[in-house]
Amino acid sequence: MNTTYGLFASGDACVGVPLADVREVTPCPDRLEVLPVTAPGLLGAVNLRGQVIPVLDLLAIEGRAEKPSGEAESGPRRVIVVLLHENQLLGLIVDGVHGVTRPGAMTRMGTSDGSDLLVSHTFARPETGNIVSVIDVDAMFALPGVPVVREEGRADGVFAGGDPSAGSGGGAGAAMLLVRCADHRLAIAIESVHTILPRVRVRNSPLRHGSCKGVTDYDGTEIPVFDPLELAGLGTLSRTGGEESEGVAIRFRDGLVVMMLSEVLELINVGAVERFPLPAVQVPGRRYLDEVLRVPGHGDFLSLAVPAMLEHDDLKALSRLNTPHENTVPAQRSEGSGGAAGDSWDGAGASGDTYLTFAVTRTGAKDKEFAVPLREVVEILEFPERYSVLEAGHDQMLGLFTHRDTVVPLYRLSRLLGVPDSPLESAYVLVVSTDPDSTSGQVAGLVVHGLRAIERAVWQDPNPKRSGHPDGSLEAALNDVTMLRVAAIGTADEPRMLARLDLSAIGAALVPALSSSSSTWVAA
Repeated sequence: MNTTYGLFASGDACVGVPLADVREVTPCPDRLEVLPVTAPGLLGAVNLRGQVIPVLDLLAIEGRAEKPSGEAESGPRRVIVVLLHENQLLGLIVDGVHGVTRPGAMTRMGTSDGSDLLVSHTFARPETGNIVSVIDVDAMFALPGVPVVREEGRADGVFAGGDPSAGSGGGAGAAMLLVRCADHRLAIAIESVHTILPRVRVRNSPLRHGSCKGVTDYDGTEIPVFDPLELAGLGTLSRTGGEESEGVAIRFRDGLVVMMLSEVLELINVGAVERFPLPAVQVPGRRYLDEVLRVPGHGDFLSLAVPAMLEHDDLKALSRLNTPHENTVPAQRSEGSGGAAGDSWDGAGASGDTYLTFAVTRTGAKDKEFAVPLREVVEILEFPERYSVLEAGHDQMLGLFTHRDTVVPLYRLSRLLGVPDSPLESAYVLVVSTDPDSTSGQVAGLVVHGLRAIERAVWQDPNPKRSGHPDGSLEAALNDVTMLRVAAIGTADEPRMLARLDLSAIGAALVPALSSSSSTWVAA
């Protein structure tokens, strides 16, 4: 049987530890307890439920970034991996958790004189091809001068033996992350967890709707955040503005979405737990609940049906809106992909696709609403406070603004469609890619008003008004319209009829006008 490895970030490296040697993963405190002991890489100790566990920094052991005892440098993603080896405990501080994997071929590592290293093997991660360095746990516990402690008061042997495998169905031996959400205790299959986030600060965003509570920053990127309790119909995980929580980043096909939590408790192997089927309870999100796990020494946990969550249309759409903070504003799509399975796009829209609905202008009861496939929207921004104003030469263009090191041309969609303008103070900007089927397209910013909702198409016009825009002209792009019936996700509202705009085609027709315009710009 192939060994299953937990994957962790240590600086720029990805390191692997046999999952059988991992007792749990816990957030790193702001400061570790000081031990009156000096040893290479020893940072101090953590008090974990009354048991004092020494903590090492792998980078410091290797002679890099060594810190005085007690200084954990607890950044936004630092966590402690508690290793359990021959009934002894030791903590290893890492920068993040990257799930689990089962490798194929492995390469032995050593030195020319035959001495052992802390890294015993390397392998290429099957899912990504990235190199994983395997930590020699025997060598880690044998480091000279490093204190270890004997595990006390734990007879369940959750990770004490066997080889936990990462079965996607949560079968016997699968690895599960135990978490708390308000008063609910939940279990999450680890294979879909990209990383644990010990500190999640949720910011308000136009993406906020239903179980989506806003966005948070992770690794230089804005990631949407959702409430698993609201998704599963178990209540809400209330948070006040700016309050930090914990979370896990769930890996979808096209990006990440952060699941907001109250507390990460432990990483376990469910081979040692009792499993009970969930009755046919009548809750709105029943399909996102799997079974009950009775974990020795911890109690009962309700396991989430992660495969069903990965097929949730709303969450899949949000996973495509991972927006980087710097360099460029790329379209959030896999190269050459038409989106996740079941979301193919033929240019005219399809029943079941997810849409952002919005008003182009604010005119009271006469608000003109449209729909755009959420996959075409790279980012949603509030109207910029400062931008370069176009004085002459292009009636529809307002000017340029810089966002995340990208210069974005700014257009009034109302003028393009021939409807009255509205004040810009309450406007939003839809940043769209001119080529949503690749990562090489340019971007355009289209000013809209009154973001409505994330909605799903329940019907489309079988005979849409389409020009085909063979010449790529703006007029042809504006005339490429499909009528849809859409219904708000998670509500009982009646479906309504809206027109779908091809914003990517409109943006592609507009952006060339920027280079041909000989206009004067002034700062707004």
